[in-house]
Amino acid sequence: MNMKKKDLVIGVIILAILALAIYFWQAKKPKLSVPEETTPTSTEEMYETKFNVTIPDDVEKAQLDDVVGGTSSALAIRKYDKGIFMHSVLADLPEPEGKDFYEGWLVRGKSGDEDFDFISTGKMKVAKGGWVLNFDSSSDYSDYEGVVITLEKVFDKTPEKHILEGSF
Repeated sequence: MNMKKKDLVIGVIILAILALAIYFWQAKKPKLSVPEETTPTSTEEMYETKFNVTIPDDVEKAQLDDVVGGTSSALAIRKYDKGIFMHSVLADLPEPEGKDFYEGWLVRGKSGDEDFDFISTGKMKVAKGGWVLNFDSSSDYSDYEGVVITLEKVFDKTPEKHILEGSF
């Protein structure tokens, strides 16, 4: 083998050794990765994440939809157990203007029906991520299938502007 060929072969071997060394050195370095964002797969998971709560499996759930053309929404839950009726709403609503406030309602039947009735479940309160309403009673309101969130100016027994509606 002449000198030029010998030098060329040695050069190729050195380059191959360097390439392998760099490859293995890179493979041993810890790889930085950006954690993947987990997207909630259901409405329930979205509210659990947003409000940092766990919604029990043994409750009835209802999705409340915006009825005024906005993007607001809510999840209502209820349960009657051991003589206590429990009802809660987690809502994604904008801040009301001035002294206006949001109020929750349970509704039985349809307007005009003989058994139509509604009760206030109280004012909604600001919470991390949105609005919350919690209502407990020793009366069983399980036959009140409808849930309404209204925008109110006066805290009385009359619902004003419907914002969200849904039913169990």
